[in-house]
Amino acid sequence: MSSSQELRSDFYREEILMETVFDALKAMGKATSVELAARLDISREEVLNELWELKKAGFVDKSVYTWRVADNNVQQEQPEQAELPEETTTATVAKISECDLTAAIEQRGPQTADELATLFGTTSRKVASTLAMAISKGRLIRVNQNGKFRYCIPGDNLPAEPKAASVAETDGKAFPQPTGVALPVQEAATQEDIKTETVADIVQSLPSFTETRADDLVLPSLHMANRGLRRAKNHVQKWERICAALRELNKHRDIVRHIFDSSSRIVSEK
Repeated sequence: MSSSQELRSDFYREEILMETVFDALKAMGKATSVELAARLDISREEVLNELWELKKAGFVDKSVYTWRVADNNVQQEQPEQAELPEETTTATVAKISECDLTAAIEQRGPQTADELATLFGTTSRKVASTLAMAISKGRLIRVNQNGKFRYCIPGDNLPAEPKAASVAETDGKAFPQPTGVALPVQEAATQEDIKTETVADIVQSLPSFTETRADDLVLPSLHMANRGLRRAKNHVQKWERICAALRELNKHRDIVRHIFDSSSRIVSEK
Protein backbone atom coordinates (compact mmCIF):
# COMPACT_ATOMS: atom_id res chain seq x y z
CA MET A 1 0.00 0.00 0.00
CA SER A 2 1.39 3.43 -0.97
CA SER A 3 1.88 6.24 1.51
CA SER A 4 -1.02 8.23 0.02
CA GLN A 5 -3.33 5.24 0.43
CA GLU A 6 -2.22 4.83 4.04
CA LEU A 7 -2.89 8.50 4.79
CA ARG A 8 -6.31 8.26 3.15
CA SER A 9 -7.06 5.13 5.18
CA ASP A 10 -6.03 6.85 8.45
CA PHE A 11 -8.19 9.85 7.56
CA TYR A 12 -11.26 7.69 6.95
CA ARG A 13 -10.63 5.73 10.14
CA GLU A 14 -10.37 8.93 12.21
CA GLU A 15 -13.47 10.33 10.57
CA ILE A 16 -15.48 7.22 11.42
CA LEU A 17 -14.18 7.30 15.00
CA MET A 18 -15.16 10.97 15.41
CA GLU A 19 -18.65 10.22 14.16
CA THR A 20 -18.90 7.29 16.53
CA VAL A 21 -17.85 9.33 19.58
CA PHE A 22 -20.20 12.15 18.60
CA ASP A 23 -23.10 9.76 17.98
CA ALA A 24 -22.50 8.00 21.30
CA LEU A 25 -22.38 11.29 23.19
CA LYS A 26 -25.52 12.48 21.42
CA ALA A 27 -27.32 9.29 22.40
CA MET A 28 -26.16 9.46 26.02
CA GLY A 29 -26.91 13.17 26.41
CA LYS A 30 -23.91 13.76 28.67
CA ALA A 31 -21.11 11.45 29.74
CA THR A 32 -17.52 11.29 30.92
CA SER A 33 -14.66 10.11 28.75
CA VAL A 34 -14.51 6.88 30.78
CA GLU A 35 -18.18 6.14 30.10
CA LEU A 36 -17.75 6.86 26.40
CA ALA A 37 -14.67 4.64 26.20
CA ALA A 38 -16.56 1.81 27.87
CA ARG A 39 -19.54 2.24 25.53
CA LEU A 40 -17.39 2.33 22.38
CA ASP A 41 -14.90 -0.29 23.63
CA ILE A 42 -11.89 1.88 22.78
CA SER A 43 -9.15 3.49 24.87
CA ARG A 44 -9.86 6.56 26.96
CA GLU A 45 -7.01 8.43 25.25
CA GLU A 46 -8.63 7.99 21.84
CA VAL A 47 -11.95 9.24 23.19
CA LEU A 48 -10.29 12.29 24.78
CA ASN A 49 -8.42 13.17 21.58
CA GLU A 50 -11.60 13.07 19.53
CA LEU A 51 -13.63 14.95 22.15
CA TRP A 52 -11.13 17.82 22.13
CA GLU A 53 -11.25 17.90 18.34
CA LEU A 54 -15.04 18.03 18.47
CA LYS A 55 -14.92 20.78 21.09
CA LYS A 56 -12.49 22.75 18.97
CA ALA A 57 -14.94 22.47 16.09
CA GLY A 58 -17.80 23.60 18.34
CA PHE A 59 -19.78 20.35 18.30
CA VAL A 60 -19.44 19.49 22.01
CA ASP A 61 -19.03 21.32 25.32
CA LYS A 62 -17.20 20.34 28.51
CA SER A 63 -18.19 20.97 32.11
CA VAL A 64 -15.54 19.79 34.58
CA TYR A 65 -15.25 16.09 33.54
CA THR A 66 -18.62 15.78 31.81
CA TRP A 67 -19.08 16.15 28.06
CA ARG A 68 -22.30 16.99 26.19
CA VAL A 69 -23.39 17.93 22.68
CA ALA A 70 -23.18 21.67 22.07
CA ASP A 71 -26.41 23.64 21.70
CA ASN A 72 -25.14 25.23 18.48
CA ASN A 73 -22.37 24.66 15.98
CA VAL A 74 -20.61 27.99 16.53
CA GLN A 75 -16.84 27.72 16.26
CA GLN A 76 -15.30 27.85 19.73
CA GLU A 77 -11.81 28.70 20.83
CA GLN A 78 -9.38 25.89 21.42
CA PRO A 79 -9.11 25.15 25.18
CA GLU A 80 -5.95 26.20 26.95
CA GLN A 81 -3.21 23.62 27.18
CA ALA A 82 -3.41 23.67 30.97
CA GLU A 83 -7.03 22.46 30.85
CA LEU A 84 -6.27 19.11 29.19
CA PRO A 85 -4.00 17.65 31.88
CA GLU A 86 -6.78 18.20 34.44
CA GLU A 87 -8.51 15.06 33.20
CA THR A 88 -5.80 13.12 31.46
CA THR A 89 -3.29 13.12 34.32
CA THR A 90 -5.64 12.45 37.23
CA ALA A 91 -4.91 8.74 37.29
CA THR A 92 -1.17 9.28 36.79
CA VAL A 93 -0.85 11.79 39.64
CA ALA A 94 -2.60 9.42 42.03
CA LYS A 95 -0.06 6.66 41.36
CA ILE A 96 3.18 8.40 42.34
CA SER A 97 4.50 7.74 45.82
CA GLU A 98 7.38 8.80 48.02
CA CYS A 99 9.12 5.46 47.35
CA ASP A 100 9.00 6.00 43.57
CA LEU A 101 10.38 9.53 43.84
CA THR A 102 13.08 8.51 46.31
CA ALA A 103 14.16 5.64 44.06
CA ALA A 104 14.49 8.04 41.14
CA ILE A 105 16.63 10.39 43.25
CA GLU A 106 18.85 7.51 44.36
CA GLN A 107 19.30 6.40 40.75
CA ARG A 108 19.66 9.79 39.03
CA GLY A 109 21.13 11.92 41.79
CA PRO A 110 19.77 15.27 43.07
CA GLN A 111 16.60 16.29 41.22
CA THR A 112 14.38 19.37 41.15
CA ALA A 113 10.61 19.14 41.54
CA ASP A 114 10.19 20.03 37.86
CA GLU A 115 12.60 17.28 36.78
CA LEU A 116 10.77 14.69 38.90
CA ALA A 117 7.42 15.92 37.62
CA THR A 118 8.58 15.53 34.01
CA LEU A 119 9.97 12.07 34.76
CA PHE A 120 6.71 10.80 36.28
CA GLY A 121 4.31 12.79 34.09
CA THR A 122 2.82 14.79 36.95
CA THR A 123 3.02 18.32 38.37
CA SER A 124 5.80 19.84 40.46
CA ARG A 125 3.22 20.78 43.09
CA LYS A 126 2.24 17.11 43.48
CA VAL A 127 5.92 16.15 43.77
CA ALA A 128 6.49 18.74 46.50
CA SER A 129 3.45 17.63 48.51
CA THR A 130 4.42 13.95 48.17
CA LEU A 131 7.96 14.58 49.44
CA ALA A 132 6.97 17.01 52.23
CA MET A 133 6.81 14.24 54.84
CA ALA A 134 10.16 12.81 53.73
CA ILE A 135 11.74 16.25 54.15
CA SER A 136 10.25 16.78 57.63
CA LYS A 137 11.39 13.30 58.78
CA GLY A 138 14.91 13.73 57.41
CA ARG A 139 14.68 10.99 54.80
CA LEU A 140 15.42 13.62 52.15
CA ILE A 141 16.95 17.10 52.18
CA ARG A 142 16.60 20.09 49.85
CA VAL A 143 19.74 21.81 48.60
CA ASN A 144 19.80 25.21 46.88
CA GLN A 145 21.98 25.04 43.78
CA ASN A 146 22.17 28.18 41.68
CA GLY A 147 18.73 29.30 42.80
CA LYS A 148 17.09 25.88 42.24
CA PHE A 149 16.13 23.57 45.09
CA ARG A 150 17.11 19.95 44.51
CA TYR A 151 15.97 16.92 46.48
CA CYS A 152 18.92 14.84 47.73
CA ILE A 153 19.54 11.71 49.80
CA PRO A 154 21.20 12.59 53.15
CA GLY A 155 24.84 11.56 53.15
CA ASP A 156 25.20 11.49 49.36
CA ASN A 157 27.54 13.80 47.48
CA LEU A 158 25.66 17.08 47.50
CA PRO A 159 25.86 19.64 44.68
CA ALA A 160 28.79 22.03 45.06
CA GLU A 161 28.00 25.50 46.33
CA PRO A 162 29.86 28.73 45.53
CA LYS A 163 29.85 29.57 49.27
CA ALA A 164 30.32 26.95 51.94
CA ALA A 165 28.29 28.66 54.64
CA SER A 166 26.57 31.84 55.64
CA VAL A 167 25.91 33.39 59.04
CA ALA A 168 22.31 33.87 60.17
CA GLU A 169 21.88 36.59 62.81
CA THR A 170 19.17 35.88 65.40
CA ASP A 171 18.78 37.83 68.65
CA GLY A 172 22.42 38.95 68.56
CA LYS A 173 23.74 35.37 68.31
CA ALA A 174 25.55 34.25 65.18
CA PHE A 175 25.22 30.60 64.12
CA PRO A 176 26.97 29.16 61.02
CA GLN A 177 24.41 27.65 58.69
CA PRO A 178 24.97 25.96 55.29
CA THR A 179 23.51 28.07 52.52
CA GLY A 180 22.40 25.02 50.57
CA VAL A 181 20.30 23.33 53.26
CA ALA A 182 16.71 24.53 53.61
CA LEU A 183 15.35 23.40 56.98
CA PRO A 184 11.58 22.98 57.33
CA VAL A 185 9.92 25.88 59.10
CA GLN A 186 8.05 23.63 61.48
CA GLU A 187 11.29 22.07 62.75
CA ALA A 188 12.86 25.35 63.90
CA ALA A 189 12.82 25.96 67.65
CA THR A 190 10.66 28.92 68.58
CA GLN A 191 11.56 31.58 71.10
CA GLU A 192 8.71 30.36 73.30
CA ASP A 193 10.25 26.88 73.53
CA ILE A 194 13.53 28.21 74.96
CA LYS A 195 12.40 31.26 76.90
CA THR A 196 12.91 29.55 80.29
CA GLU A 197 16.61 28.89 79.68
CA THR A 198 19.54 31.22 79.29
CA VAL A 199 21.78 31.24 76.24
CA ALA A 200 24.62 29.65 78.23
CA ASP A 201 22.33 26.80 79.37
CA ILE A 202 21.21 26.12 75.81
CA VAL A 203 24.71 26.13 74.34
CA GLN A 204 26.08 23.96 77.15
CA SER A 205 23.28 21.39 76.80
CA LEU A 206 23.70 20.98 73.05
CA PRO A 207 25.89 18.10 71.84
CA SER A 208 28.87 18.77 69.60
CA PHE A 209 27.23 18.45 66.19
CA THR A 210 30.19 19.57 64.12
CA GLU A 211 33.71 18.30 63.72
CA THR A 212 36.56 20.10 62.01
CA ARG A 213 38.52 17.90 59.68
CA ALA A 214 41.11 19.67 57.57
CA ASP A 215 38.96 21.60 55.08
CA ASP A 216 35.80 19.59 55.77
CA LEU A 217 32.72 20.39 57.87
CA VAL A 218 30.52 17.49 59.02
CA LEU A 219 26.92 18.37 59.87
CA PRO A 220 24.39 16.21 61.74
CA SER A 221 21.50 14.62 59.93
CA LEU A 222 18.07 16.16 60.27
CA HIS A 223 16.90 12.94 61.93
CA MET A 224 19.52 13.36 64.67
CA ALA A 225 18.57 17.01 65.17
CA ASN A 226 14.85 16.12 65.40
CA ARG A 227 15.59 13.41 67.94
CA GLY A 228 17.58 15.84 70.09
CA LEU A 229 14.78 18.39 69.83
CA ARG A 230 12.18 15.84 70.96
CA ARG A 231 14.31 14.84 73.96
CA ALA A 232 14.79 18.48 74.94
CA LYS A 233 11.05 19.14 74.69
CA ASN A 234 10.27 16.09 76.84
CA HIS A 235 12.79 17.30 79.42
CA VAL A 236 11.19 20.76 79.48
CA GLN A 237 7.68 19.27 79.77
CA LYS A 238 8.78 17.20 82.78
CA TRP A 239 10.06 20.27 84.62
CA GLU A 240 6.94 22.22 83.67
CA ARG A 241 4.80 19.53 85.34
CA ILE A 242 7.03 19.65 88.44
CA CYS A 243 6.73 23.45 88.62
CA ALA A 244 2.94 23.24 88.26
CA ALA A 245 2.74 20.68 91.08
CA LEU A 246 4.94 22.80 93.33
CA ARG A 247 2.79 25.87 92.67
CA GLU A 248 -0.30 23.94 93.76
CA LEU A 249 1.45 22.65 96.89
CA ASN A 250 2.58 26.16 97.82
CA LYS A 251 -1.03 27.35 97.64
CA HIS A 252 -1.89 24.87 100.42
CA ARG A 253 1.32 25.00 102.42
CA ASP A 254 -0.50 24.87 105.80
CA ILE A 255 -2.42 21.74 104.89
CA VAL A 256 0.75 20.03 103.65
CA ARG A 257 2.60 20.93 106.88
CA HIS A 258 -0.31 19.63 108.97
CA ILE A 259 -0.34 16.31 107.07
CA PHE A 260 3.42 16.00 107.50
CA ASP A 261 3.28 16.73 111.21
CA SER A 262 0.43 14.25 111.71
CA SER A 263 2.36 11.56 109.88
CA SER A 264 5.44 12.24 111.98
CA ARG A 265 3.48 11.89 115.26
CA ILE A 266 1.92 8.61 114.14
CA VAL A 267 5.32 7.19 113.28
CA SER A 268 6.81 8.30 116.61
CA GLU A 269 3.92 6.81 118.61
CA LYS A 270 4.49 3.44 116.96
